[in-house]
Amino acid sequence: MPKLSGIRQIEVVAHEAKNLDTVCFRGAAPLAYLALASQADIFDQVTNPGGLQRDLSPKHASDAYEYVWWERDPDYPRAFPEIVLNVRDKKVLQREEIETHADGTTLVRLSLDLDKMRDGKVSVSRVDGNHRLFYAAGDARREPLMASAPFQIHVGLTREQERSLFVDINANQKGMNTSHLAIMRARLTPEEEEIKNHPERWIANRLADEVESPWHGLVHLGGSKKGSRTQGLTRPVNFASLQAGVGRTLAKSQYIHDLTDPEAQYMVIRNYWEAVKRTFAEEWARPKDFLLLKNIGVMSMSILGGTIIDRCMARGTIRIEDMTRYLRQVENTFDWSKDATGERSVSGMSGNRAALIIAGEMAKELSDETGENVIKNLQEELLGQTRA
Repeated sequence: MPKLSGIRQIEVVAHEAKNLDTVCFRGAAPLAYLALASQADIFDQVTNPGGLQRDLSPKHASDAYEYVWWERDPDYPRAFPEIVLNVRDKKVLQREEIETHADGTTLVRLSLDLDKMRDGKVSVSRVDGNHRLFYAAGDARREPLMASAPFQIHVGLTREQERSLFVDINANQKGMNTSHLAIMRARLTPEEEEIKNHPERWIANRLADEVESPWHGLVHLGGSKKGSRTQGLTRPVNFASLQAGVGRTLAKSQYIHDLTDPEAQYMVIRNYWEAVKRTFAEEWARPKDFLLLKNIGVMSMSILGGTIIDRCMARGTIRIEDMTRYLRQVENTFDWSKDATGERSVSGMSGNRAALIIAGEMAKELSDETGENVIKNLQEELLGQTRA
């Protein structure tokens, strides 16, 4: 699967028109052609301090290629935003006017001479879209991408003007809410695939969705909060935090992975959080006054959850009451009030390291005598609960 080669000139048809403060050419062309006709000017503080683009992420570039290459479900159409290029060397470009429309736009044919683009020189700069184009022309393992995507070509922008556009495109956009993105991905993924590849997201989604779950009604899934505010509902925890917390529990616990049925894993985690809700009843009921349902609390209790689940399973029990007995041993280890001060205060602590410290200190307070491993019986009991 060789890289697209033997092409000396790229021709595209585009509309010449104003885009805010610039005049540019807009149209669509095969991704492989746009890749051949442009180059990335990678910033390197030592070797190329005047460069523009961030260092390439091969995985990001590969993901962009796969997004186009693999056949998709026709019910879920794909689309790319415009690729933004700037012709730095005007000698590589020829413009031929085709017709002028009544709205003032002009249809033109642009010819980009590849022979005049010397190796090592950026004649046509990729202002935005380097990852989308990096593999688009193909290589030893990849076919060229002949699917069309939109482009926006500028001519003669200075390096500073390129840099200004780059900042406008990348820095001034509002980032996607991670909770919203996770929920959208979960809804697009078949359940079996979700369980296999993203068990933490699948479990978190169940915890947020099911009426029987202690988390029901408390998790913000992203998007607008207007509907919740209209109904007077407070959702103190973002879905991304809950998902990350479930991931920490799954990573911390050893025995939970001996439960081969995902329903059983879900039930034991749900039981644990029900025990947390009962033990820390005041903190759970008043999330505005306490930090238990803030990110630091969710992470700390999630890590502790892995330890408590293992202790319970080793003793042959997964009842909420047994988990509560462990949690009673640690309920006074820290003061979760947002206004607390002193050695027991959690106020002001944040981040993964702080969560590990908090969970570790609470785990030191746990004591019991472990019993035999009875994973099979526990799984049957948990599955009986979920079917009840």
